[in-house]
Amino acid sequence: MMALTAHVVAPNATIRAEVLAALRRAGVTPVPDPYESPDTVILTAVDTVHEALTARPARPRSTAQRTLLVADRFSPTDVVRVLRSGTLVMLRFADVTPSRLAAAVQAARDGEVRLPHEVLVGVLGGTGTPNQAETPWTAGRSPLTPRQTRVLALMAEGQDNAMIARSLLCSNHTVKNVIYDMMARLQVRNRAHAVACGVAAGLI
Repeated sequence: MMALTAHVVAPNATIRAEVLAALRRAGVTPVPDPYESPDTVILTAVDTVHEALTARPARPRSTAQRTLLVADRFSPTDVVRVLRSGTLVMLRFADVTPSRLAAAVQAARDGEVRLPHEVLVGVLGGTGTPNQAETPWTAGRSPLTPRQTRVLALMAEGQDNAMIARSLLCSNHTVKNVIYDMMARLQVRNRAHAVACGVAAGLI
């Protein structure tokens, strides 16, 4: 297995020291240069998500860097902005254990989506509902059909396949096919991943 490396960005020196120690306990190697390798995860550790919007180092346009955010407080509006900036893995300080931190770093390195459940619920039910006009998928460029977008929205509401089938007046088999095609278009692994990507892209 490839070794996990991370570069820590933390405006607060105490938080930085705590995170560096936590990374070492998790078997993740801290590195001084965030762009030495594209596999290095940039870990931003802050009190509030809002701080993360300015704390991360500038990213060279040619580098698709992986990022992870660790914070105490998650404002729905700021979470949406961070998602749109490309950070799809977030972790609460209260949840930082060696195993969870290592899993979060690996998820960020692999380009996966991993959000605390309450953070995702806050985004979907709070004031952070994305504005479609601000996303790159506008003017008919959405990768999803209207039916797929509707199914994604129902998934975000917590509806299972049977409930979605009743809402759309179709069969469970049809719903499964729609979800299968939708996930292929979004290149996601599961329902939570699809919802998170939908939020980040402003599709729902």
